[in-house]
Amino acid sequence: MSDWPLQSDLARSHEAALATRQRIRPWVRETPLIEASGGLFLKLETLQRTGSFKVRGAASALSAGHRAGARSVIAASTGNHGLAVAHVAGELGMSCRVFVPSSASGFKLARLRGAGVELVEVAGDPLRAELAAREEAAAGGALFVSPYNDPLVVLGQASIGLELTEQLGEAPGALFVAVGGGGLISGIALAVRARWPRTRIVGCVPAASPAMADAVAAGGRVVPSRLEQTLSDATAGGIEEGSITVAIATALVDDWLQISEAEIAAAMRAALLDHHVAIEGASGLALAGALRQGAGEGPRVAVLGGANAGATALEAVLHV
Repeated sequence: MSDWPLQSDLARSHEAALATRQRIRPWVRETPLIEASGGLFLKLETLQRTGSFKVRGAASALSAGHRAGARSVIAASTGNHGLAVAHVAGELGMSCRVFVPSSASGFKLARLRGAGVELVEVAGDPLRAELAAREEAAAGGALFVSPYNDPLVVLGQASIGLELTEQLGEAPGALFVAVGGGGLISGIALAVRARWPRTRIVGCVPAASPAMADAVAAGGRVVPSRLEQTLSDATAGGIEEGSITVAIATALVDDWLQISEAEIAAAMRAALLDHHVAIEGASGLALAGALRQGAGEGPRVAVLGGANAGATALEAVLHV
């Protein structure tokens, strides 16, 4: 990771993202950008393979030349990353195990089991599952694919930013992205910053679990103030110490919004009833941020990263 092109070399980052986009095309859909209302645009990664943007990073990590010879892969996930890694691994003929925290969504666990994924449950928050998975991979010689702390994963997510710059005719005033470990916002920021230097890149974290916002505020030290349960289960939990995403987010993300559970629920409800799009809680973070900010100078974009919400979750937000 020492030669990773950070914010000091955005041109190199952009070139690497372009090359990665070409490499992952067999596994990734180009998702639509739709205008919702009042200058608000929605990037629908809800329509991506496996139901979330995570397949982009998984495809990037698993199809890279120096990793393509691996025969087994281990991932850690609250659901979406595991589904994505298992999908790509299956197409490449690799065996896959996914370490999941005991707090993971029952709906996502059911989807993983339905896909035939071998699950290893770890007590505690998602970071514990990540550390256990990394240790197991090192001990057994398997390839470990981090949900965010991997340059190849970040480059896969950067393909979303490349699509946005092509799909939107003018630079948006603000771009809203949900943040957990930071792989999504890091990739998007690296892809769009040189093209859209004046666009505000806004990281949206749940107030119940604002690990990345806390890390940035603490000068890069990972010291989360709260790790509570949240509708945005895909962004919950801590961040691996020394993650490359903390440095990228510190350098390239302009603002941070902490989103309440009520705002997440309201955004999920609005997406379904007003825009006819089913989203999960993490997507609700980005939409809630855009709705809170309202119309400003130029269009604003909310990246809706996934749609893996079960009937119970959707029914709950509809009846709040």
